[in-house]
Amino acid sequence: MSNQAIWLIVLLGLSTIFGLYRKRTEGRITLAPISPAQKSAPASSPEHQAASPATNAAPKRASTLHASIKELKFGQALGSDATLVQFSSAFCQPCRATRLLLEDVASSTPGVTHIEIDAEARLDLVRAMGVTRTPTTFILNSQGDIVGKSVGLPKRLEVLNVVEAVTANA
Repeated sequence: MSNQAIWLIVLLGLSTIFGLYRKRTEGRITLAPISPAQKSAPASSPEHQAASPATNAAPKRASTLHASIKELKFGQALGSDATLVQFSSAFCQPCRATRLLLEDVASSTPGVTHIEIDAEARLDLVRAMGVTRTPTTFILNSQGDIVGKSVGLPKRLEVLNVVEAVTANA
């Protein structure tokens, strides 16, 4: 077998592994680290369970975002119980599906608001929130703290579970 054939097989193998990884992680909600207010909550509370770092690894920038999210201006008022902030772009097909899913969750859950932000028009927010691709969704609690983050089309059941845990504590 020639060197070119070996390199081709290796490249195909690596591409397959990367594709399987992306398929598995696409749309998963990564939970934010526990805030000081959540640390004082009882361990059995839904808020503590929803934000437990043992369930999922938290994003590296979550601690800096957690402190500065309240100063950001999204252009709309946050929901009384929870807010679903979606970053999207004009030619993104998964962004349209994400919009429909999040609008449905927000309309069927009292106190939950969906805010869609055009990533191309609001590069200041994209940089501040650490958005690297669209769609990216942040789930905020009533205080504006990040509870979860999803990159890609989120799974309906995961969004509903996190929103339910957040609204139970509001």
